[in-house]
Amino acid sequence: MSKQGDYDDLHWSQDSHTSQLSRYINPSLIDFIDHLQSFEYIPEISEVADLMDLHTSTVWKIMKTIKQKGLEFQGLVDVARLGMVEVILIFDKFLDISKLPKCLLREYAPVLPWGSYLRYVVPKNSVESFLTSLYVKLGVEAREVYVLPMTVHNRPSLKEYYDITSKRFLLSWDTLITRIKTSPRESLPKEISEERVRYDEVDLHIVRELELNPFTSVKNITRKLNEESRLNRVLNYVLVLRHYNNHVRNRGVVRGVRLKLERLFLDPPIKTLSVIAGNPIDLLRVSKVLSTHVYFLDSYMSLSDNILVTQALIPPRLIFDLSLFLEKLRIDEVIKSWRNIYLDNTRLRKYAFPVRLYTLTVDEMLNLSDDELMIKEIT
Repeated sequence: MSKQGDYDDLHWSQDSHTSQLSRYINPSLIDFIDHLQSFEYIPEISEVADLMDLHTSTVWKIMKTIKQKGLEFQGLVDVARLGMVEVILIFDKFLDISKLPKCLLREYAPVLPWGSYLRYVVPKNSVESFLTSLYVKLGVEAREVYVLPMTVHNRPSLKEYYDITSKRFLLSWDTLITRIKTSPRESLPKEISEERVRYDEVDLHIVRELELNPFTSVKNITRKLNEESRLNRVLNYVLVLRHYNNHVRNRGVVRGVRLKLERLFLDPPIKTLSVIAGNPIDLLRVSKVLSTHVYFLDSYMSLSDNILVTQALIPPRLIFDLSLFLEKLRIDEVIKSWRNIYLDNTRLRKYAFPVRLYTLTVDEMLNLSDDELMIKEIT
C-alpha cells in the first residue's frame, strides 16, 4: 500500500466524530451499544438487562439517554425472508426524483459526475416483469443491473473503532486487510426457500415500523396501522400481535438492530458503491469484516453471479485510500476485480419499506400516486 495507507496505521481518522457524541460517550455506553447490536433479533429489554446484569429500569434510562442525544436504532430487515431481493440500477442518464415511480424504491441518488442510482426491493419472482415495466415508464434502460438476494447488515463496532481518549473513530486500511485475510472461510449460506405463508399489508406495515423504530411497542404499531393504512377495517391489538409473532418475529424477518451513525460525520462524506467480483466465500469474508466499521454500510451479494456491492460513507480525503485498499485486495488475490461508483450524498433520498407490494401487481403499483402507495420518505 502507499505511504498514506501505512500512515493510517498511526493516526486517528478526524472526519467522523461530533462534539455531541464526545460529550457523553463512555466505555459503559459503548459496551451497551455493542451488546444490543449482538442480537440476531430485536431483543426484549429484559433480555438486554439479563445479558448485561443490569436492572430493566437502568436499560430504559440508557435507551432514553441515547434517544435524547439524537441517536437512533434501526431494525435490520432481511428482505430474503419476505421473498424479495435487492435490485440496484445504474443509469447513464440523470433521473429527476420527482418524476420517478417510488412504489418499491428504497434509495435514490445522482451518480457523480453524471447518472443515477436506484435501489429497489422487488418480489423475487417479479424482477423481470418489474424491470420491463419500469423501463417503459422511464423511457430508458439501466446501464448496469444487479439482482442481489443476500444482505450482510452493517453493525458498527464502537468498541473496536472508537477511541475514548481522543474521541475519534479509528481507521487502519492495513488492519482491515489483515482481518479479511485471517477471517475464517465460512460455508456459504443456503438460499432461503420460498415461505408458504403469504405476507400481507399488515405484516409489511409492522416491518416498516420496526425498521424505523425497532423498540416501538405493538400497541404503537396498532395505532399507526389504524391511522395510516388504507384497510377497510379497524385492526385490534390482538390481531396485530398475532401477525407480529407468527409472520415477523418467529420467521426472523428482522435480524437485529444497529445504531445509526451516519449523521455523526463532521464533514459531508461521499457515498460510495464498491462493485466487487470474486470467489463468493472471499466476498463474504470481505463483507463481514467491513460491516463492523463505521464507514461501511450494508453489503448486498449475489452468490450465483459472484458479485458483492458494498456501500460506504467515506470522508473526501479518504476516497483514494479506499481505491488503494481494494486494489491491494485484488493484488493479493482476495478479490478478482473492483470499481467504485460515487454518489451525490447531498441529494440522496431514502424511503420506508413498501407496504403494498403483495396486494397490487407491478403494473398497478407503477401507475399509482405516492399517496395511494403510502410512500414515506425517511432521508
